[in-house]
Amino acid sequence: MKLTITLALLGGIGAWAAEPTPLEMKTGEWEYTVTMQMAGMPAATQMPQIPPEVLNKMTPEQRAQMQKAMGAMSGKPTVNRNCVKKEDLSNFNPTNMAKDCKMTVTSSSRSKFEATVVCDTPGNKATANITAEVLNSESMKFSVVSKGTTNGQPGNMTINGTGKWLGATCTDEK
Repeated sequence: MKLTITLALLGGIGAWAAEPTPLEMKTGEWEYTVTMQMAGMPAATQMPQIPPEVLNKMTPEQRAQMQKAMGAMSGKPTVNRNCVKKEDLSNFNPTNMAKDCKMTVTSSSRSKFEATVVCDTPGNKATANITAEVLNSESMKFSVVSKGTTNGQPGNMTINGTGKWLGATCTDEK
């Protein structure tokens, strides 16, 4: 499922420990409300700097998502929409994480997904625990708790969000 904000800072495709069970959610347009909190970094450095070589590899859409994620770090909720397709329900892959990240599914059912993501890239080492829970076929909640270092600075990040189904037709097929 494309939860675009959830792992935007972790950045590629994960390796599965086992084939996950598809989440029991409706496909189509979903709206997500996301709140992000960062701890362990001085206020002046809470906005991590994105290396130019990383920015150069991003599409305009990815850059826009990253900017939205950075804005979410203020602790104020942000809202975004995504198109959820059938294949997204069994191939849970928030924001197409960086290839240097490895996702290990620890639990997968029709109502709950849990995984650990480990990223080890130049300047960024992080471990995150992801939980997504389907409340009913039209609503869900999720969280990401991450600990690591960015350019040698320790930091923790907690992302909490909710999702609600808006309709079967997506307004943006990206």
